[in-house]
Amino acid sequence: MTPPVRSRLWASIISFALGFAVANYGILAIARPDQWLWIGVAVVLMATGAAGVMFADTARAVSFWAVLGLELIVVFVAVPVLWTFTVATTPAGQTARTVWPQDVTWSAFDGAIHSDILRDAAATSFVVAALATLIALLLGVPAAYALVRLPVRGRWLVYGLFVAALLVPVVALVGPFADQLIDLDAFGSRLSLVVPALVITLPLATWLSVTLFRDAPWTLFDAVRADGATRTQQLRRFALPQLAPGLVVVALLTFVAACNDFVIGAGLAADRTGLTVPATLLLATGQVDDASAAVAAAGLLWLLLPLALLLVLPRRINHLLGRSYR
Repeated sequence: MTPPVRSRLWASIISFALGFAVANYGILAIARPDQWLWIGVAVVLMATGAAGVMFADTARAVSFWAVLGLELIVVFVAVPVLWTFTVATTPAGQTARTVWPQDVTWSAFDGAIHSDILRDAAATSFVVAALATLIALLLGVPAAYALVRLPVRGRWLVYGLFVAALLVPVVALVGPFADQLIDLDAFGSRLSLVVPALVITLPLATWLSVTLFRDAPWTLFDAVRADGATRTQQLRRFALPQLAPGLVVVALLTFVAACNDFVIGAGLAADRTGLTVPATLLLATGQVDDASAAVAAAGLLWLLLPLALLLVLPRRINHLLGRSYR
């Protein structure tokens, strides 16, 4: 038995065993209508296991470990989103008891859209994220160009510091930022969150721009310059078609990352006018009516932006996030 066949058989056995366990637990311990969710997941897992056995000896490059992993990821993502939707659509005064929605009402979504608190928080998030993204691009794009194109001494170290900055826990920096803002008499204002947000946006924008520039066709740029093209022609014939679409994606990813941070908004806002949306949702108890449904509805609405970005630009996002600087 060859190693690929053995690997596929092990993946098939584990997939079928997981499906069998999920089916038995769903039948014995879960009430309807959630029982059908468990049975559906079990059927998919068991079918994957059966298919793995049937095609274990195929010459095609099929990884049933990858198939099983994808299915588990979908389950672990889809079920929490479904539960959030159920909480958001549960009528006021009732508590969601099942994952599958029962009596659906859209009042929580209407309340989230028309809530003054959430609208102020959305405005704060967009303003702070937009300014932090703009500043990060102005600083990060030239830095990425230098790291990729110029023979800068120690550029590996500099790039490593940018990557390390992505891993720094932001919560550890909130205290020092708060002390500085208090000394400057700027604590609690909306614009005071822009500089702390650069801790997130600047390393991310630089890291993504390095990936973009590393794979750009610079030989075309050198050919355009060798032909005597002016700066305007270089911009029109190389930068706009080759770099501009990628930089737009870098800006959107950086903007979404800044919008979704809750530590800076929660730790550096003196009152609700300075809270971002994630911080508002974190501290919403007692501030909005029917907090659970409102938070769930606002969270789903806030999810639309990254979801739309993922659906519209999946290939470019995969290119930027799936490559490394070598």
